[in-house]
Amino acid sequence: MKAQLLSPNGALKTGWALTRKHFIVMLGLFLGIIILSWLVSLMGGTDMTSARYWIFYLVSILLSIWLGAGMNKIMLNAHAGEEPSFSTFGQILPKLGGLVGLNLVVSIISLLPAFVGLVIAIAGFGSSLAVSDLADPYELGYTLGMMFSGVSGIVSVIFSLLSLYLYLRMMFAILVYVDDFTIGVMGAIQRSWEMTRGNMGKIILALLMMIVLNIIGFIALIVGIVVTLIISAFMVVAMYEQIKESEREAIDSTAEFVRYNNENPA
Repeated sequence: MKAQLLSPNGALKTGWALTRKHFIVMLGLFLGIIILSWLVSLMGGTDMTSARYWIFYLVSILLSIWLGAGMNKIMLNAHAGEEPSFSTFGQILPKLGGLVGLNLVVSIISLLPAFVGLVIAIAGFGSSLAVSDLADPYELGYTLGMMFSGVSGIVSVIFSLLSLYLYLRMMFAILVYVDDFTIGVMGAIQRSWEMTRGNMGKIILALLMMIVLNIIGFIALIVGIVVTLIISAFMVVAMYEQIKESEREAIDSTAEFVRYNNENPA
């Protein structure tokens, strides 16, 4: 359903307002998560052949999923007017299994087309090199150009864009899940799919605004990127809430229309 209240500019204003209000707490949370993730990575070491490396690598993944979901819940609460609370992470922890499953399903669905596209590109590259004279730099350059502009290159780009599209359709899945744990993994994905239907144009515009915003933040002495990342995160939450509010207004309007027809039959 096309969300009438969905507004990239409105999401930006809300993101900025919430960032100003909760900046110190959000900054502390962001930095705390970064430091904690770094410490876990440090404890794992760099030896990829050791069991310790893979154990801490797994711990790092679980930690990022748990803390990321907690941050999403905190931002939802902040949007609703509640003060951020560290107890939110404790509320999220029992749902870690579902969150892992949700992240896994979303990753598989969104990355599978990109993987297929990569295989096609590699196959095209390999077949092109097999009939090329690698000693001739001009022929090698021509071969590389044909690989990226030929059928395999075009198909791989199409599959990559498909992956991006699928990811955007499921971008609200985590927010949906932490907003209502009873919905389940597949229910969260389906709900996100419904929320993005008819709204992709505005969502993409908002994401482009975030990209520009974060580039500006990076240029602004680099430290500005911390502020713009927080604004961007709140923008996603704001869009999610805008779509929900649009749905509620549509339901109320329909109910009012039915009630009016019942009270004033033709």
